[in-house]
Amino acid sequence: MVIRNICVQAFALAHIFLVVNCSGSYAKKIRAAEEAYYTGDIDTAVQRITPLAQDASAKDRLLYYMEAGVIYHSKGDYVTSNEIFTRADEMADEIKTSITGSVAGFLLSDRESAFQGENFERILIKYYLALNHTLLKDLAAAKRTLRKLEADLKDMKYEDAAYKQVLAARYLDALISEELKQFNDARVQYKNLEMFGADPAWLARERYALAARARDAGDMAKYAAHKFTLLETGVRTPAGKEAGELVVLAQTGKAAVKASRGNLMNDREFALALRVAIDVAILSQGKGLSTAGVIAMMGTAENPIPRFDVRDNSPVPPLSVLAAELTGSTVLTDFDVMAQKNFNDNYSSYINKNVASIATKIVVAAVAADALAREIRKNNDGVVGALGGLAVGLGAGGAVAATVKPDLRSWHTLPSGFAAMRVWLAPGTYSINVPDATSGYVVYGNHSESFEIKPGKKTFVSLRAFRRGL
Repeated sequence: MVIRNICVQAFALAHIFLVVNCSGSYAKKIRAAEEAYYTGDIDTAVQRITPLAQDASAKDRLLYYMEAGVIYHSKGDYVTSNEIFTRADEMADEIKTSITGSVAGFLLSDRESAFQGENFERILIKYYLALNHTLLKDLAAAKRTLRKLEADLKDMKYEDAAYKQVLAARYLDALISEELKQFNDARVQYKNLEMFGADPAWLARERYALAARARDAGDMAKYAAHKFTLLETGVRTPAGKEAGELVVLAQTGKAAVKASRGNLMNDREFALALRVAIDVAILSQGKGLSTAGVIAMMGTAENPIPRFDVRDNSPVPPLSVLAAELTGSTVLTDFDVMAQKNFNDNYSSYINKNVASIATKIVVAAVAADALAREIRKNNDGVVGALGGLAVGLGAGGAVAATVKPDLRSWHTLPSGFAAMRVWLAPGTYSINVPDATSGYVVYGNHSESFEIKPGKKTFVSLRAFRRGL
């Protein structure tokens, strides 16, 4: 009976720290939908993601909506995708407002808090909204969304690193502005693209296209060396008719996802900071404890700051119209680089923001374990008392170590890259040829539908392409 009571007390202490681990892994929950999506079974992916989004708990709901928005977009159901992304955009704003003034970081309870996403991920929600409107041929609605998006990007321009600018969104804004004859807006976006490092040769070609559309003789002369030519498809422009434009907006690969960095104490920078923080916490919370003893409780604790593991950053696959290969694509937004750089550049800052909280929680656990162990040894002499104290120490140590884990929730259906190409075609009806199933690629989008090129007008085609399988 005595041993039983000891075990009950030890496990009761452990339970306090294990509560946060009761919820299942996000990666496991999304696995079936993700697997269907990446093997090309879009209908099953829709069937899997829909109930997950509908039944999601508050802490994960935004992320499931983001996943569902991409899957419905890939299926070509742009109306439903926008309904989902509209709600996701509202949720992101609500969550952002609710955490204003709080310390952003990776605290022990982060896995139980609402997923908020990075600022560039929230920008991508609006990008998909604008893209869906564009594919639905509602350019006015696309432009309204892009104005809201521009306000967010402008805030980031002054408050955050330049590499977090979503240039794919700025380019889409330039294209829509051209089509709506809002040429000054387009010029502003091309200047932004230049400022944030877009390829100069590609950009000069785009600037000539804008100048030709706006009949800006000065810029046409300035960028004359980059004048566009018709794609040689064998179809000729009828006399007196202008060429039209095909704009291919391609989402490529599979975005990098969060993974554990491994044992916390194996990271020298974090381990050194944690030792100092534990010393401070012992002075205020646990006099009589030793730093070595508290650190020993960490055991197999994981680094709470995740890393991003690259999965598939394949480029735009071979595309053609009739017998003519489509070339000249450029990657405007590389999510993998953006996400990795964001975490790596801010790594020391994340440590500084979280190490004190982690140390305090560990010391509090050590104090509780030490007090309970002393009580057990006081009331139970000999082997029983010694074993009881050891059980409490081991139980509390393992429990604390189990709570120190990274929040690995991340946007699994997002592409690794956002690319674009613009080509000029003679007026007529065309279709885009993409790699077939034997190529190893999966390609989603509206490319399977024939499209009409009209004189002086843009036709938008959206593709999502990646290597088949997880």
